[in-house]
Amino acid sequence: MEENSNAIAPATRGESAPTNKHSNWKLRLVLGSLAILTILAIYAIATIFMPVWWATRISSQNIGSATGGWISGFSLGFVFTLIPLLVLWQIRFRKLSWRWRGVIAVLAIILALPNWLTLGIFWNGSDAAQKAQAILNTGATWFGGATLVGAISAAAIFLVIFITWMILRRRGSRVKDLEAQHEAQRRTSSHDEAQ
Repeated sequence: MEENSNAIAPATRGESAPTNKHSNWKLRLVLGSLAILTILAIYAIATIFMPVWWATRISSQNIGSATGGWISGFSLGFVFTLIPLLVLWQIRFRKLSWRWRGVIAVLAIILALPNWLTLGIFWNGSDAAQKAQAILNTGATWFGGATLVGAISAAAIFLVIFITWMILRRRGSRVKDLEAQHEAQRRTSSHDEAQ
């Protein structure tokens, strides 16, 4: 009885392994197809629907005002450049795992979405982008240029913050080194006096 059960067990294990590999192959094929379809759908939405939607939203807030287009463009460009850069800067912490660094990077990209939408309008040659440019030219004059100025201003401020932080960090490490040297000299002098 035991010999028969042992003889059947390897055959069963051997038969289940190929079907398991076969089902993994099918699952991977289905998941890969779904991923490709999702990417294509996101691309279609981003290039066809989003430029016109974004331009309509911006122009409805400004109602053709050049001043409103300038203020809203500069504000959006500035805020949605500076905040993502500050969030992305958190990657510098050594205690973070690579997974958390990836999450922070994705969050920074998502936070910059208004700038990505504006960039998609002005750097895209599709019909939807050209319609969106026409909407912005009549509904929110100077919006694109103001967004660029705001983004550059935010990047410059972030650069100043970063350089200041680096200078203060170096000074802090120098102060610590000098304190350690002073402490070592004090210990050696007190040790010499004790002898």
